[in-house]
This record gives sequence, structure tokens and C-alpha cells, in this order.
Amino acid sequence: MEQTEFDIRIVPLRDRLYRFARTLLGRGDEAEDVVHDVLERLWRRHESLHVENPEAFAMTAVRNAAVDRLRRSRTTEELPLSLPADEQAGAWSDREMVRRALALLPLRQREVLHLKEIEGYPTHEIAALLTTDEAQVRVLLSRGRMRLRRELEKLMNYGI
Repeated sequence: MEQTEFDIRIVPLRDRLYRFARTLLGRGDEAEDVVHDVLERLWRRHESLHVENPEAFAMTAVRNAAVDRLRRSRTTEELPLSLPADEQAGAWSDREMVRRALALLPLRQREVLHLKEIEGYPTHEIAALLTTDEAQVRVLLSRGRMRLRRELEKLMNYGI
């Protein structure tokens, strides 16, 4: 892959890669680190990089790097169900509430929901990215949506 092709096909994916990493990791700073590391590795190998679908390749690389980071940390931070007293005065935006509820889902459901609902990937592309079949993706989507709905209801019932 030439430099111009890299600039045209990989660099514009940065925002999409960041959103995906942030959904998986739950933290913006860690997501930035993962995306930076992946883009740097891809750049170092750009001359020998010959892939049919660079977008899928980059998304898979970010997914793998995020999962590796989660495994290394082994300390999953639980998000509090209530805000500190000084923050309770201001209500959460809908986006923040959904972000919190998503963070409570299992990783695989979070991945599938993000790819489908936020990034707009079709089911067959999600299956290819996650190396699974379409039926499994549909099951994960269904279970993820049900669980997300329950988590959102819990958050709303706590007055958050």
C-alpha cells in the first residue's frame, strides 16, 4: 500500500476506530491510545500491507488491541450507578446514559451493538469482522438490545 492510498483508505477511519475503541474500553484516553498504536503499527507496515478490505482490517486490529488491553488490565472498573452529590444537580444527557448502560453489557454484546447501531455495519460484515456467523450476530444483537433496555430502565429508576 502506497502512502497516498494509506492516507485515503486508513487515515479517514480514525474517528470510527476511536468510537469503536471507546465503546469497548469505556474510556476515551485508553481508546485514543489504542487507535494511535494501531494506526502506528499499520503505518510501519504500510508498504507490505495488502488487504482486500482495509476498513475491516483496521476495525479488527482495534478490536484485538482493545481486548488485549482489557485482558492485561484485569481490573474492570465498575461504573457507579449514582453520581456524586455535586453532579446530581445536573441531569445526564441521553447520550451519557446510553454510554453508561452500554458499558454494563458484556464485551461481545457491546461490540455487536456498536458496530450495528452506531457504525451501521450490516450483519454479514459484523460476522466477518468478529469471525462468527450471521446467526450468532443476530442472537448477540437481540440479547444485547434486551439487556441494554433493562440497564437503561435501571439507570432511569435510580434517578440518574
